[in-house]
Amino acid sequence: MLLLIGAVAAACGARPSSAPQASDPSAAVADFLAAVRANDLAAMGQHWGTGERGPAARWLNAETLHQRLFVMQSMLAHERYEVLADNAPVSAGGDRVLRVRLWRKGCEPVVPFTVVRYREGWLVEAVGIEAAGNPARTCG
Repeated sequence: MLLLIGAVAAACGARPSSAPQASDPSAAVADFLAAVRANDLAAMGQHWGTGERGPAARWLNAETLHQRLFVMQSMLAHERYEVLADNAPVSAGGDRVLRVRLWRKGCEPVVPFTVVRYREGWLVEAVGIEAAGNPARTCG
């Protein structure tokens, strides 16, 4: 089941200013995963949201946002990643699902990222974090 995404939480609970929106679906995933790798929950929240409401950091309760982003950051920690295909068809609703291979501790899970249009750019709306597996385990 895909975890709906739509938020960014500043560690202090303040609402951060808007980050520029990604110009294409791959850039949205890249921005989000760069924030994951940097342990930057505030930036994650600027790149996670919904097409209707925008970045979750603007509208989701700060405590809830922080909790959701912390779980996603923990599950998506990685050494590197690769977008496997950026030619995913656009659905009737305008969203796209990109498959992303994460490298972590000898594991290479492929995780689906759903990205949606928001204004002039794109946001990550959902991540199939269950596909990422347990980040505390090594593959063998």
